[in-house]
Amino acid sequence: MRVRIYSDLHREFEAWEPPECSGVDLVILGGDIDKKGRGVRWANQAFSCPVAYVAGNHEFYDGHIDRTLLKMKDGAAGHVHILENETLVLGNLRVLGTTGWTDFSSTGDQIAASNMAREWMGDFKYIRTDSNYRRLRPDDVIARNHAAKAWLRQELAKKFEGKTLVVSHHSPSPLVIGNEHEGHLTASYTNDWQDLIPLADVWVFGHTHKAAEVELAGCRVISNPKGYPNENTGFDPDFEIQI
Repeated sequence: MRVRIYSDLHREFEAWEPPECSGVDLVILGGDIDKKGRGVRWANQAFSCPVAYVAGNHEFYDGHIDRTLLKMKDGAAGHVHILENETLVLGNLRVLGTTGWTDFSSTGDQIAASNMAREWMGDFKYIRTDSNYRRLRPDDVIARNHAAKAWLRQELAKKFEGKTLVVSHHSPSPLVIGNEHEGHLTASYTNDWQDLIPLADVWVFGHTHKAAEVELAGCRVISNPKGYPNENTGFDPDFEIQI
């Protein structure tokens, strides 16, 4: 199966179109494609093959976190699958999709990392939640992260005869995100899910704006982000894997 992988296209800043995808069996979109439902509408038209799409944090900017996700699902064509703690099975490939978020624990001081995130990350200025549309808080993100991890652990424990690909917007390991983000701000970009990584064959992530393709504990860990206009991320518009 030919799988094309993209994340962090950030079409809210600059339009971008993929190269020819004929013969591609599946496209993975690892989040931050565009704001709100715009990325879904684009994917509906840009690809004719199945698409597995997890929301990034930027999909929720200027919107309500739960209502945006519902609108994304409602707007998706039949071949575009919006996954939030959900599984897509295509033949002998199982795709587990989740935004993931983080619990700010990967640098060893959750409180310090949460406070830094609240000060520096746009998520807590531009994303709304609850019935009163209050601003998102680090505690909200931590709860979603714990739910995502529990779901992944449960699904990865289920027997499956084929291959398993996990796609999350946030990184599963500090080992693959580079050194651009220093100190506790690193914890806003990555989890430390060393116990889950060996249970997947491939793990695709985004968010860090740094391309990666490494093997960790027998799992191929991959990111192919375009990033912001003129940002040097190592992006390959033709990047594919065979699985």
